[in-house]
Amino acid sequence: MADANPSPTFPKAPIRAMPAPGWPPTQRDSTSGIDPAQIRRMNLNESPFPPSPRAIAAMQEAATRVNYYPDPRWRDLTEALSAHTGIAQNRIVLGNGSDELIVQIARLAVSEGDEVLVPTPSFPSYGKVTAINGGRLVTVPVRQDGAADIDGMLEAVTDRTRLVFLCTPNNPTGGLLSTEEVVRLARGLPTSTVLVVDEAYYEYGRHAGGQDHLAALADVQVPWVSFRTFSKAYGLAGLRVGYALCGSDAMAEAFQKIRSVFNVSRIAQAGALAALADQEHSRSILERTRIERERIAAGLARLGCEAFPSVGNFVSAKCPKPPAEVCAGLEARGVMISRLHAPGYDDYIRITTGNADDTDALLAALEEVLGA
Repeated sequence: MADANPSPTFPKAPIRAMPAPGWPPTQRDSTSGIDPAQIRRMNLNESPFPPSPRAIAAMQEAATRVNYYPDPRWRDLTEALSAHTGIAQNRIVLGNGSDELIVQIARLAVSEGDEVLVPTPSFPSYGKVTAINGGRLVTVPVRQDGAADIDGMLEAVTDRTRLVFLCTPNNPTGGLLSTEEVVRLARGLPTSTVLVVDEAYYEYGRHAGGQDHLAALADVQVPWVSFRTFSKAYGLAGLRVGYALCGSDAMAEAFQKIRSVFNVSRIAQAGALAALADQEHSRSILERTRIERERIAAGLARLGCEAFPSVGNFVSAKCPKPPAEVCAGLEARGVMISRLHAPGYDDYIRITTGNADDTDALLAALEEVLGA
């Protein structure tokens, strides 16, 4: 006879202990009463600029053949990415956005009781995947310039550290690391640890004068992987195409073992391939983003906010008023932004760059909200 009061087994214990999920708010979630179509969405680090017309045409053509499954090995796209990055084609693994890859690497590397080392504030998904796998999150505050504190992270490494996430440029601060700093961290880690260099904003960093770290990482002993995406600089966030550039055949094979077979759709593969081929369009997105990012940063400074020197498509800043009040005030005026929830950064907001009209509307509303 079944136990009348069995111990719960589903879901597994680490997931039972997690809080209920929260979802990134979109215009449809606004309580402002404003027509959602009129609300400016500056809270999710998307590109306000549409993708390459060549990508749109490729997706339209691919849509006529969606009765067939996509290539499960993504051969056309990984061949193009290999030529673009210099990483061997067999070491490139695609994901349904780099979010899927973050989930997979934690599944591969983290067991109950293991430690995951991250800068803070940084991408919230690192903490989520740590909890899912029963790990313990270890955080190290970023430097004043918003980049990861390499010395502090090396000091925090223990014999239980199994995974290190290094986001550069860092979300949400926008701080950028040099190749020397990335390699110094990699060389200081034990080979029992996996290093993830999360480069979701890689193209923005390069546009700002940053370096490509891949060639220098080729000589390090620690297992490593770099995550990049088509969501940001290519304007394809809605397609969900991320990719892992793996430092070894073994790393790539591990991802291949656990992934879903058809994880990137036919339309997504076609759009990403065409977008990659149109680098001129991507450079246009990057330059227009730089202009609006600098306008936002200057406006924040004028209004008494202290911004991190971001090179991403966002700006985070310390506010003279409570962030919850600032976010609500802006939403009431038709502009959605976000706030930072990391301990020690409760008085910071984060603003995604928009187009020129978005910036004008944001700064006008922010001036009213801050009472300047």
